[in-house]
Amino acid sequence: MSEPVLHAPIFEGSEKRIEVDFRLGAGAPANGLRAIPRDVLDELMTLARCCIVSSRSNDLMDAYVLSESSLFVYPTKWILKTCGTTRLLNSVPRLLEVARSLGMEPRRCKYTRASFLFPENQPFPYTAFEHEVGFLDEHFAAVASNGSTAFLLGEPYQGLQWHVYLADDMRPLEPGFKPTYNLEVCMTELGNEAAAQFFRNERFISAERTTKDTGIGELKPKAVIDDYVFEPCGYSMNGIDGTGLITIHVTPEEHQSYASVEFSGFGEDLVDPFQALSKVVKVFQPGKVSVTLSVDKVDMDAIAWGGLPATPAGYGLQGVASHVSPCGGKVAYYTLAEKLAAPGSPITPLHHAASFLSIVTSSSSDSEGDNGSEPEQETIAN
Repeated sequence: MSEPVLHAPIFEGSEKRIEVDFRLGAGAPANGLRAIPRDVLDELMTLARCCIVSSRSNDLMDAYVLSESSLFVYPTKWILKTCGTTRLLNSVPRLLEVARSLGMEPRRCKYTRASFLFPENQPFPYTAFEHEVGFLDEHFAAVASNGSTAFLLGEPYQGLQWHVYLADDMRPLEPGFKPTYNLEVCMTELGNEAAAQFFRNERFISAERTTKDTGIGELKPKAVIDDYVFEPCGYSMNGIDGTGLITIHVTPEEHQSYASVEFSGFGEDLVDPFQALSKVVKVFQPGKVSVTLSVDKVDMDAIAWGGLPATPAGYGLQGVASHVSPCGGKVAYYTLAEKLAAPGSPITPLHHAASFLSIVTSSSSDSEGDNGSEPEQETIAN
């Protein structure tokens, strides 16, 4: 029987992402969340308005390609990332109910998203960030001993802004705990040649061939890859390597082109941020790029995380902002643009209207220049 071909909807590229960490209770199964049956996973994805397309597993985690992005399940960590007009947060109450039935309680929640490119198409509560925060507080504010926190990074006319919600119980962690690191790259205005590679046209051979020919397979070479090219276009990919992951999602249509690349895992799982970013922009040739570097615990090992020493060849720095949260963790956010505009020309804003909290606890500074070194790159002061 031939594989069913799934059609790519015309939708918002920017993903909503929730990461929930749990504590294993005395009666919880050793594999924790991985004990959730497939029919319950399907129920949770239906609540979020998406479905499971395929999956890969190793000894440490399960990874699912969804009709609209990805799901990753560790014994004590749940990462759900969906795009379009999905209702990601609709799955939260049922997820917490299922986890409690396994003897597990949430200890931390991180919800993030970039600015929506088409915010007018989003359903409530995604119509404004403060509405999303209100929903999350209903379910996680009691977790945070110091209260939850929410903040916005980036300037509205320097590209996508980054929205962050955090709640953490800040209680002592289990022996052997390692903080989770994330490198996330969001790109718009993809190069025409790069975007054309993600269509099912006469040149299309297979998802595996697309992954190889685009250079995506070299971004995390040891990863076990699960990839899919949608009809007539669109691309999703998960890769897992030990406890580390890479996930990529592409909306290649010219009027709404968008791609995201995420690397996540523990310290030993991560690639060098500058080298990874340089490879990513070579694959997608975007006009505008936003880069987020985050870690969920700030200690001596993690304190340096968040520094991007330079920008890739051909790109200039537009803005940089960072935030250390009272709920634990650190986020650094950079916006970059291709060096094509004439000096002094205005920056064209992206198609989005960012929502704001009444109080935004972040600081930012902007700088631009070229150090003239080879290969061409721009030094960023930290």
